[in-house]
Amino acid sequence: EYPSRPPSVYFLQPTPRHEHVYTNGDICLSLLGKDWRPTMTAQSLAVSISSILNGAREKGLPMDNARHAGNKPGGAQDDWVYHDDNC
Repeated sequence: EYPSRPPSVYFLQPTPRHEHVYTNGDICLSLLGKDWRPTMTAQSLAVSISSILNGAREKGLPMDNARHAGNKPGGAQDDWVYHDDNC
């Protein structure tokens, strides 16, 4: 459904230890869900992902990692709650 829906983007194992990356590889980024626009490019997504990785305050897991850890990565983020509006 791309570009009308966001592409499936996730990290392969081993995933980076980061407060916006789930251990299954999913990336908590609103651009991959509610804030997606069909005019966005792979390059703009890569820049956004690089930005959140470089701006990490700590190397920890997302607060709701246990809820996502067993899911298949790359699924739609239609019902996700984004806990941090700064990324």
